[in-house]
Amino acid sequence: MSFGKGKSRSSALLLFILFAMLLAGCGAGPAGSNTDSQPSPAGTDAGTAEGDGAKDPKQISATIKVWDWDEAFHETMIPEFNKLYPNIKVEYTVVSNTDYLQKLQSGIVSGSDIPDVIMGEVGYRGKLFDLDILDDLEGAPYNFQREQMLDYVVPLMTNSEDKLVGIEQQIAVAGLAYRRDLAKEYLGTDNPDEIEGMIKDWDAFTAKGIEIKEKSGGKVLMLPGLLDAYFVLNGQRGMEYIKGEDIDLTGKMKPTLDRLFDMRDKGIIGKLENGSPSWAASFASGDYLFYPSATWSPKWQVAANDKDGSGRWGLVAAPEGSFTLGGTSVSVYKDSKVKEAAWAYMNFCYLSDEGTKIAAEKFGFLPGVKSFYENNRELIDKGSEFDAFFGGQNLSKYFVEKVVPGVSGQPQTKYEAIVTQAFKTLYPLWTKDASIDANTAMSKYIDEVKSKARDANVK
Repeated sequence: MSFGKGKSRSSALLLFILFAMLLAGCGAGPAGSNTDSQPSPAGTDAGTAEGDGAKDPKQISATIKVWDWDEAFHETMIPEFNKLYPNIKVEYTVVSNTDYLQKLQSGIVSGSDIPDVIMGEVGYRGKLFDLDILDDLEGAPYNFQREQMLDYVVPLMTNSEDKLVGIEQQIAVAGLAYRRDLAKEYLGTDNPDEIEGMIKDWDAFTAKGIEIKEKSGGKVLMLPGLLDAYFVLNGQRGMEYIKGEDIDLTGKMKPTLDRLFDMRDKGIIGKLENGSPSWAASFASGDYLFYPSATWSPKWQVAANDKDGSGRWGLVAAPEGSFTLGGTSVSVYKDSKVKEAAWAYMNFCYLSDEGTKIAAEKFGFLPGVKSFYENNRELIDKGSEFDAFFGGQNLSKYFVEKVVPGVSGQPQTKYEAIVTQAFKTLYPLWTKDASIDANTAMSKYIDEVKSKARDANVK
């Protein structure tokens, strides 16, 4: 499907039908129906779900603390928020996502410095939810309803007791970013639809990888490393494999390891460690055709690491299904003294029509709340500033129409982070030592998870 300008009437109708199917699949009612389930509009009391007795925003006076690593976001949003809530002062502290949980736990132990608004990056979110320090957002004073969110994000926002303790900052659905120049040279086309047809499943992906490796004399491979492939394959297998203290690691991970080691042994995946300087430099070097790419990746990974690469990137869906990559939840500290004000800020930034529009236009954030897609179709059609970097492809439309409908959310528990970290610990060895096969790796994986989750039953 072309995403260019000048769509025909039939194309426009098809887009409308696809969009309607997306909302229907997520359980949304018709636009304008079930108004009680919509987020409190900016300018009303965010703690009043039914809209009765809504306060004048000027009557809410408080100072709230926010910890986040995205300083630019809050510098933009706070002045806009204060136009509606002039008496709520937002104090934000920049805290690295890698240090966030440790700093938060230190504050809890000392009883000193804990923010009112807490971020939960997916890498540690399960552990955060298990700390029992986050308020249930479906209770008072918030009275939020999970039905307002896209279905796939709900498991990502609930704890082991099925309490909704977070709001998704932005959807983090993902496909594969690809180098258009390499695609033209080795696949004969840089058209996303044609490329998707060539890699419709992982067998076809592997076969193309072998073909490209041979054509390039081993210079060009499909993905930079095992962890990149893991992000895709594991993300496609969202399932409830952790039940209480029982972890069915084999049921969840063995199919993924079988595929990973097959691609490794056939030499179509590189040996780079995800996030390393050599991995970052590879975006510009042109040695790898594909990279996992979420809604946030065009800015923070692709454009950041290939500064002169505008126009030479594209986006396709991954073989055999959608997946998520990264993501951040936003929560209220349950012992906060200014819950109403904290919720007002969260509501404005991540749920209200006005706030989500600003976030979409300024930062390319696509929120998890359904009402945004009902009310702001023009922003999806307009695209984002990084579309030009991707050869004019409308990334927002692609993610919403082709990736979101097929994605499922992985339930978050304290063990989820352990499982992911165990893989990250082991995969460098699996990259280097070709004598390790998938069965041996599975056994090592189980042992590693057992050593980190001593109270769990791992099989």
